[in-house]
Amino acid sequence: MFNLKLCLKRRFIFLCVVCVMIFVLFHVTVVKATNLSLQKINIVYFYDNPCASCNEEEKFIDLFNSLVGTDKENVKVNIAMYNVFKGGGLQLLKEYFERYNVPKEKQITPILFINDQFLAGDTAIKAGLRDIFLQEKNSIGTNTVENNKDSNNNQIVIVYFYVPDCRECEKVDKFLSTLKKRYLVEFEDSTKYTYVNIKKFSIGEPKNLELIKKYFEVYKVPENDQFVPIVFIGDTYLAGLEAIKEELIEKIETGEGITTLDLSEGEYHDSSFVMSLNGYDIIGVLMAGLVNGFNPCSLSMLLFFLSLVVAKGTNILRTGFAFCFGKFLSYLLLGTLLFNVFLKFQIPWFSTIVKTIILVGVFIIVLINIQDYFAAKHEKYDRIRLQLPAWLRRYNHEWIKNLFSRQNSRWLFVLSFGLGAMISVGEFLCTGQIYLATIVYFLRSSFTFNLQALLYFILYDLAFIIPLLLVTYVIYKGKEVFDVSDAIRRRMPFIKLINAILFLAFGIVVLIWF
Repeated sequence: MFNLKLCLKRRFIFLCVVCVMIFVLFHVTVVKATNLSLQKINIVYFYDNPCASCNEEEKFIDLFNSLVGTDKENVKVNIAMYNVFKGGGLQLLKEYFERYNVPKEKQITPILFINDQFLAGDTAIKAGLRDIFLQEKNSIGTNTVENNKDSNNNQIVIVYFYVPDCRECEKVDKFLSTLKKRYLVEFEDSTKYTYVNIKKFSIGEPKNLELIKKYFEVYKVPENDQFVPIVFIGDTYLAGLEAIKEELIEKIETGEGITTLDLSEGEYHDSSFVMSLNGYDIIGVLMAGLVNGFNPCSLSMLLFFLSLVVAKGTNILRTGFAFCFGKFLSYLLLGTLLFNVFLKFQIPWFSTIVKTIILVGVFIIVLINIQDYFAAKHEKYDRIRLQLPAWLRRYNHEWIKNLFSRQNSRWLFVLSFGLGAMISVGEFLCTGQIYLATIVYFLRSSFTFNLQALLYFILYDLAFIIPLLLVTYVIYKGKEVFDVSDAIRRRMPFIKLINAILFLAFGIVVLIWF
C-alpha cells in the first residue's frame, strides 16, 4: 500500500541533503577566495638518484633553506620532488620539458621548475634559485611596500588573465614563456635593462574574476573586447591571441609596462564593478524560463493537482500557489547545486571535446522536439518522446491522490508546498534540458557562484513558474480544468516548436561564443 508519510519523509530528507551540499560547496568557494590572500610559489625539482641510501631530497631542502632563508616568510611554498631514475618521474619530466619549452641542450638533471621559469644543472640552481625566488615573490605582491617600490622601477609588469583549458590561452602561455627575462628599453629619456614580471590570474578563482572586472572598468575596455585571453600593459590592453603576439613585444621594448597599474594591490577602488546584470542576458534568461514553464510535463501535473483541489473544495489560489512556489524552491536548489558541481569539476567548456558533446546533445534534442511537433500536430500523443516516463507519472499521481485522501486538511498548504518541491525533482527528467542549457550559458559569463549567478537563477525560476501561476489563477476564476488542459494540448505543437528553436539558438551560441 502506498505510504504518503514515508514518501514525504524521504523526499524531505533528499531536499535537506541538497541544501547541505549547496552550503558546503558555497563554503568551499568562499574559503578558496579567502586563501588567495596567501599566494603560492610552486617548485618542482627533478633529480636522478639510483642510490637507495642517498637522500637527495633532504640535500635539496637544505640547499633551498640555506639560499632562501627568511625570504620565504609570508609566502606559501609548495615543493614537489621526483626521482627520474624511476619510470613515473622520467615520464613526468618529459611532460615538463614540453610544457616549459626546455631547449634540448638544457634537458638535463637536476632541473628545477619554479612557477613559469626553470634552472637546469647544479651550478645554475645554486646561482639562480634565490634570485628567481625573490622575483616570483615580488610578482605575486608578497614583498613589503618598500621592496615593491624599488623593484617596480626596474620592472615591465604584464597583467595576464586566462581561463584553464582554453586553447587560445594555452597558446598565449607558450608565447609568454618565450619572452626574455629582461629587455633593453627606452623610458623617460633613458635606456636601461628591465626585468619582465608577468602576473597571471585565472578567472576561475572568485577573487580574480572580480579583479578582471576592475581592469575592464579602469581601462575602459569595450564589451566586445571583454574576454580572455587578455593582457594589460602600461595604459592599454591586448585582447586575444593575435593582438598579444603581434603587439606585446613592441610595447615591452618601448617601456610601456613600467607604468602598468597593479589593481591587485588596491591602487583603484570602485564598487560599481562588483555586479552587473547584462540586459540581453536578463531577457534571454527570462525567455528560457518562461518557455520551459509551458512544458506539458510540468503543466499536466499541476492540472491533475488542481483537479483534486477543486474536487476537495479547498482554496484553489492558496493551495495552488503553495504547490508552484514549492517547485520554485526545488528548481532553485537543483540549479545552484548543478552549477556548483560543474564549477567543482572544472569542466573545460572551451575545449573542442566538450563543445562537440554539447552540440551533439543539442542537435539530438532539436531533432526529437521536431519529431514531437509533428506527433502532437497529428494528435499522436503516444509518440511524443520528450515527456515523463509512464511509471513516473503514475507515481506522481499516487502522491497527489494520497495527499487529498487525508481527512485533516489543516496542513494541506504546507504539504502542497512540499509536494510541489518533491514532484519537481522527478519532473527534471523532462523539464531539465532547457534548465541545463541555461546553466551552461551562466558558466560562460560567471566562473564562480556569486550574487550575480544567484540572481540569474532566481529570475529563471520565477519566469518558470509564471505559466503555472497563471493556470492556477485562471482555474481559480472559474475556468474548468478540462478546458485548460484541452487548450494546452491544442498548443502542444507550438510549444515543441519553440523548444526546438530555443535549443537551436543555444547551439549557435555554443558554436560562436564558447
